[in-house]
Amino acid sequence: MNISDEYQSVRRNVRVYGSVSGNYAFRGTSTIWYESTLERDFLKKLEFDDSVLDVVSQPVEISYLTGLGKSSTYTPDFLVQFCTDETNQVKDLIKPILAEIKPREVLARDWPKLKTKFRAASAFAREQGWRFKIYDESRIRDQYLTNINFISRFKHSSFCEEDAKRLIELLSKLGHCPINLLPAHIFKSDTNILMAISLSWHLVANKIFACDMSQPLTQNTVIWVNENYSNLIGGG
Repeated sequence: MNISDEYQSVRRNVRVYGSVSGNYAFRGTSTIWYESTLERDFLKKLEFDDSVLDVVSQPVEISYLTGLGKSSTYTPDFLVQFCTDETNQVKDLIKPILAEIKPREVLARDWPKLKTKFRAASAFAREQGWRFKIYDESRIRDQYLTNINFISRFKHSSFCEEDAKRLIELLSKLGHCPINLLPAHIFKSDTNILMAISLSWHLVANKIFACDMSQPLTQNTVIWVNENYSNLIGGG
């Protein structure tokens, strides 16, 4: 069961003055509310991560006592659920994450006030069998996100299906190849080679080709056919 079947946003979506907010179209099947560009970037990374199954924004309201002993409530930003695989005992141990997204500057400035409610959230998460994590720019705006933003420009491009099939079949035979060299095995003209390089990035963006997303993407990036998408080879 997906967590969105059990949890829904506990707060009404309200645009935040002075901040970028809106609905993020998550994998074309749901919309998730965000209240800052940092939250939006966090959702981009979750969307690209195949281990992420489901996400709910502002999922729970947690009661706690402030440092002055007053009753208050706190609503973390997201609850993230991960895929499980009955054949993979390690993945079975991946617990959902209750996530708070805050700029580093805000964390440093307001930590004396924030730590009390974060401690309450951590205790609440443990009771549910979850993990509570805080994310700032250093954990969100990394090379992985830079790469996602780069390949996203190719995701919805239109290309010849026959050319895509030829590249997939060739890379499947080669095993792996730098992205700028793969088209030269098939095409001769510079125009067609450049087109095929763009097509290769399109296939990376759509998870048919894979590469090391933790490293900067360049013309020398090594790619291979994503084994999880092998059913797409040959139009099967």
